[in-house]
Amino acid sequence: MKLYISVTLILIQITTTLAQNQSHLNREQLRPLNYFIGNWKGTATIRKQDGSTITVNQEEKITWQLDSLLLNFEGIGKDPVTNKQSFHAFALVFYNPDTKQLGMKSFTHEGQQTDAYFTVVSENKFEWGFDLKDNRGKIKYTITLSPKDRTWFEQGEFSSQGNQWYPFMTLNLIKQ
Repeated sequence: MKLYISVTLILIQITTTLAQNQSHLNREQLRPLNYFIGNWKGTATIRKQDGSTITVNQEEKITWQLDSLLLNFEGIGKDPVTNKQSFHAFALVFYNPDTKQLGMKSFTHEGQQTDAYFTVVSENKFEWGFDLKDNRGKIKYTITLSPKDRTWFEQGEFSSQGNQWYPFMTLNLIKQ
């Protein structure tokens, strides 16, 4: 009986140590995203299919969740004239130890959701994107953060085949 208890305690210790090592690795993979943390305000301009554009006042609130294992993005866009909410999205960025890559899950207030990739391109430069359903094309967003200027610039682009990209959205934010 004492041997059984000793083996059980050893297995619990090994499992706990492995879990701690894994969570440390996950946090290390997310460390390049640290500057996102905070509140951001600015504008988003979206080009519609007919070529016209709309601009909204955009706010982004970014926080760590689960002791820095998840990066939580919440974005709200409001009409600049009426202040009525026209956009609300929520996303989580995480490190997937199975694929050894960052991933992203996003949701919008209309009920849409995506499983996306999220890549660190270089220091303070990131890309995320996803394939549209039914092979209708690809969407990608490129984000450039400037800690010196306290800015976030993001450009969204569409491609039907992944070769030629067409811009449809720009985001210009200032860290508060």
